[in-house]
Parts: sequence; structure tokens; C-alpha cells
Amino acid sequence: MTVPRKLPDPDPDVIRRAAAGERDALYALLRALQDPVFDLAVRMLRHRADAEDATQEALLRIVTHLGQFRRESRFSTWAWRIAVNRILDLSRERAGQEPTFESMRVDLESGREPEAPERTEDAVLLRELKVQCSRAMLQCLGPDERVAFTLGDLLGLSSEEAAEILGIERPAFRKRLSRARAALQRFLSTECGVYNPDAPCRCHRRLSRALELGRVVPGRLEVSEGGLPGVRQHLAAIGEARRVTAFFRSDPSVVSRRDLVDALRLQLARLGTPEVKA
Repeated sequence: MTVPRKLPDPDPDVIRRAAAGERDALYALLRALQDPVFDLAVRMLRHRADAEDATQEALLRIVTHLGQFRRESRFSTWAWRIAVNRILDLSRERAGQEPTFESMRVDLESGREPEAPERTEDAVLLRELKVQCSRAMLQCLGPDERVAFTLGDLLGLSSEEAAEILGIERPAFRKRLSRARAALQRFLSTECGVYNPDAPCRCHRRLSRALELGRVVPGRLEVSEGGLPGVRQHLAAIGEARRVTAFFRSDPSVVSRRDLVDALRLQLARLGTPEVKA
């Protein structure tokens, strides 16, 4: 399973120096934040380009508000709140554009090849298809349930910290998380052969269609190795209560292909901010 990628809690002196505009401290802080924020953005927004734009905007907001960090909470909680709010704004702007569980069910049925074999030479492509399908499933959740599931189950944050990040009470957070798990569990149980061996969909039965639609592009993959049989065995060996989380954590964490911190250097310089001191 993928180890959850969390935001760091840097040494207070690094935060102080970064807030004062010391270049080395500032960019070291941004580099530590970039990958965790991007990983969250991909799961919330699905597409790399959208996630990269959202991450860059979130990092810019964190940088320009560093002077407002008062240490009343952990730095990671404070930074997550800023990043999550920006990513949620973008997610809500796309309301109505995301798939629903019903539209995804119809899509999975179309182009399915019941007699297609599961070939070992397709192992990496099949794992890639599973990753893309997992991201699409998350989009079927509303933004509030999606972020609750991502923070609570995929990043492994406590109910207390996740609720603080979202600005809601712990019971409200737990309710959102429970709804998300239940919705994903229902869909996976009836549709996904990785999750439930009795379900009708298999990645190898959908691979030709995914290649045709460009959902899997051989020269541009998120994964570097296959292994769906191992994922299926792992899921079969654990209890139902933990299986939904394990299904999504079996996907690799991703990093931006763009150097977002380097792009921020130029942006900060154009804005004339003090965060460019030697």
C-alpha cells in the first residue's frame, strides 16, 4: 500500500526565516510542500494539468500568507487549510462536469470485451487503467465527501485534524467520511473485479477501449510496474471495513512533471514580493 504523503511541520526557525523572505528557507519550504499538495490536488481534480495549476495557486497563497501564521495550530494543519480551500474552490467551480456513479457504470459497460485475456505483457497498462479508474470514481463523490475521504482515509489524518482543516465539527467530518466510504463500497462491490472477484468489470476487458479513448496513453503513464494480481490478493485478504481504503491506497503517489517551485520564483518576482532575498 502507498504510504500517505503528509505535509511537514518544519522547524519554527525555518518558517520564521521563510516568512521574513530568506530565499533558501522559503524555497526549501515550498519544495517540502509541493508533492503532498499536488498528490491531494490530483485526487480531488483528477487531471494533471488542473492539479498542477491548483498546486501552484495553493503554494502561492501559502507563501503570501506566511506572515499570518501564528502557531495557534500546527504548521501542517494551517498550510493544509489554505491548500484545501483553494482546491475545493476549483472543484466546486467544476460542479456538474464530474461523472456520477451511474454515468460511470454505463461507461464501464460500453466497449467491454468479455473474452479479452489478461496478458502479462499488459501488466503496466492494466495497472495504469486501474489508477485512472480509481481517480474517476473519486470524482463521482461530491467535493465535500471527496475531500473528507482523501484527508481521512488516503492521507490518514485524524478526525480532529481533518475537521480543523475543513472548519467543521468532528461529528460532521466523520459523517462525510462515512458517506464517502459507503458510496465507494457500493460501487466497487457491484462493478469492480479488482475489489470483488464476482463483479463484472475487469481491467483487461476494458483496456482496448481505454487505449482507443486515450484514457491510457502508453508513453505517458503514472505507474512504472504492473501487479494487479497482487492488489487483488491483498484486498481479498483484508476485512471489508478496510478494503475501500486499501483499494485507493494501492495506487502510487504522484509528483508533478513541472517544477512548480521554479515557476513560483518567477511569479513572486513579478509580483514584487519580498520573498526573493538572498
